[in-house]
Amino acid sequence: MHPRMLLPVTCLVCLLSSLALGGETLAPAGGPRHMVVDKGQAAATIVLPAEPRPLESFAAEELRKYVKAITGQSLPVVKEPADPQGYAIHLGQTGAAKKANFALTEEKLGRDGYAARADSGGLVIVGRCPLGTLFGVYDLVEREFGVRWCEPDELGTVVPKADSLSGGTFQKQFKPSFNYRWVHSNDWSLKQRMNCFVKVKGKRVGVNWKWHFHTFAILIPPEVHSEKHPEWFAMLGGKRRTYKKRPSHGAQPCTSNPEVIDKLAEGMIKTLDEDPTIEIITLSPNDGGGFCECEKCKALDGPDRGWFAKYSNRLAVLNNEVAKRVGKRYPKVKIKVGAYAMYARLPSIENYKPEPNLLFQLCHIYFCHNHPITSGKCKPGETYKPSDQFLPNQEFCEILKRWRKLTDNLFIYEYYALGGWSKTKMLWPMVHTMRHDIPWYRQMGAKGFYTQIGPWSRAPLNYYIAAKLAWNAELDVDWLIDDFCRKFFEDAAEPMRGYLLEIEEAMVRNNQCISYGLGDGRAKRLAPKIFDQPTRDRLRALLDDAHKGAKTDIVRKRIAVVRTGFDECEKSVLQLE
Repeated sequence: MHPRMLLPVTCLVCLLSSLALGGETLAPAGGPRHMVVDKGQAAATIVLPAEPRPLESFAAEELRKYVKAITGQSLPVVKEPADPQGYAIHLGQTGAAKKANFALTEEKLGRDGYAARADSGGLVIVGRCPLGTLFGVYDLVEREFGVRWCEPDELGTVVPKADSLSGGTFQKQFKPSFNYRWVHSNDWSLKQRMNCFVKVKGKRVGVNWKWHFHTFAILIPPEVHSEKHPEWFAMLGGKRRTYKKRPSHGAQPCTSNPEVIDKLAEGMIKTLDEDPTIEIITLSPNDGGGFCECEKCKALDGPDRGWFAKYSNRLAVLNNEVAKRVGKRYPKVKIKVGAYAMYARLPSIENYKPEPNLLFQLCHIYFCHNHPITSGKCKPGETYKPSDQFLPNQEFCEILKRWRKLTDNLFIYEYYALGGWSKTKMLWPMVHTMRHDIPWYRQMGAKGFYTQIGPWSRAPLNYYIAAKLAWNAELDVDWLIDDFCRKFFEDAAEPMRGYLLEIEEAMVRNNQCISYGLGDGRAKRLAPKIFDQPTRDRLRALLDDAHKGAKTDIVRKRIAVVRTGFDECEKSVLQLE
């Protein structure tokens, strides 16, 4: 580590603030400051409603936990009408929250945003729902107290140490950028304010979403029904297949069969009867191919419009029929269907109108992942070889716009951990695209955002930045990267920042379309060009500098995880050269 590579902390903070260029940051609010712990003594009290809801109580526990982790001091917790000692921190639907006259409306706060005010009279945090209150606490702990949840494992949490702790003066109403947010499904996700498939004390909170994507085999299990009802399943090569066990791919039902439509609807209604609190339930073909070739199914498809619309028509008919049946009993439940691969394009059915209870999840797969969607940088014959199973991002952009004109219920399915590319164990840095794409998705009116995930060693910033932008697409990404490096890598911040920016730049320099749809072969040809010897030498030197500069064991462990990703990438490249 070279001493000249690090600025004093106070200077660095000033520099980063000047780099924000108007974007929002996680920097603490300005003064006057209000003491929470003063020189080793608790100086504040957490105040809950007289009858707090479970998530409000949990929010108080979390706030208390992090204050103690930072200072070693435990804040007292009281319920109204008890008088607080010192600075009062009101959480949830307290009297102070009611007096603040916040507009706790969907227009102002979305599904689970929050309002907050901190001044000399105390701090008030209240969500539109109890989960919003918890998210407001996590925002406070992150912004005002400097805690970071950088990676989704035990190495990822950063907690500063101090004998005094204070919060600034501020007032805010925060509405998350997406109503539905899903990046990983663990405690890290909850702290990043994701609200899909997250739990508190083992109990699901947030959106009650039943099933992720491929569900035909769940609703009509082929191993149960195919022998008695072979006509329910796909005709392939002139024969109906039967199954002794459920395959991981294929086993599609015959979707033109009225009994199949009824059976799918019955299965969804039965599931909703068992849990009427479900808000979103998924209806989607099994993964892979194996779609029915019977005359009735093929007749629904209409004229050939290419691979990306091969089954769009037949599934549009099916989805509407099932949605009508389910909607009669559960009109408020959204039925999530896919716009994916061979059914990514809109159907060509005349006067097609989707049922209002359908929710479409458009998958950004078999398109380019190395250029921002709206950049126009995908060039046939220059950045990609034309293929029936690949389209440039310009086309994805148009597909999304067409879906958006058709429905307000649009979700995004991203691939910031990519199967076809990662099979070669390459690094997969995606911040150079997501920093443009996620705000664009929000701008286009997408209500939900999801991304697949993979080992963070191959892309240390991907999931952190994706989660941050899903919560708040206005955040300044350059500021986030600098802050991440300073907090996560401490004295090794500068060389690690250099490493993270260099792996992004390696992808940008190559300027090639890279996608699951381009397949392993093209990935193997491109990888040695992207991570060539000079690039690998620079990356290795930066990691060596970081290891030398690290002053604590935990930082050395974090660097070692990143080094594992680099070493795997280099080994794979050498085997491919």
